[in-house]
Amino acid sequence: MCYAHDQRDLVVQEIDWLREQGFEVWFDEAIDAGQRWSEDLALAIEGCAAMLFFMSPRSLSSRYCLDEIHFALECDRPIVPVEVEPSELTPGLRLSLGGTHRIFMHRMAAEDFRSKLASGLQRALAGLPPPARGASAPATANAPPPGPLFSAHWRPVALGVFAALVAFIAMMAAGR
Repeated sequence: MCYAHDQRDLVVQEIDWLREQGFEVWFDEAIDAGQRWSEDLALAIEGCAAMLFFMSPRSLSSRYCLDEIHFALECDRPIVPVEVEPSELTPGLRLSLGGTHRIFMHRMAAEDFRSKLASGLQRALAGLPPPARGASAPATANAPPPGPLFSAHWRPVALGVFAALVAFIAMMAAGR
């Protein structure tokens, strides 16, 4: 979940609804105090099945949002862009996301938006492209998404990899 923090209330409403629909949603509320938030965000993006990007002029001008989107693209994660307000993509995002279908939240009734949001997330999670113009949503649009791509117990593994990397660097430095 990527969004401008001044739109948190709007985003949290949609997160609550998505969770009610059976989607597993991670966003920055899960970062513990004292944690290196950039590491937690990177690990969450690496482990996600799809990223939901709430676009607005503020999110598109946020260095942090742009970093998250570019990292998700590097990790080859599908991105479901939701245009919360009329927004113009930066040149870099036009290059990367210009052909990706957006959901125009600001132009739709809430029920229509949520239907498209659930359908778009289902398709992204299944690795499917958006439906052809005029096509109806698949019958399974309200089914819960598939499980996570990796174990929910990633922290011990990540800490083990990190410790091994630190030990390797220390050995290399001592060998000089």
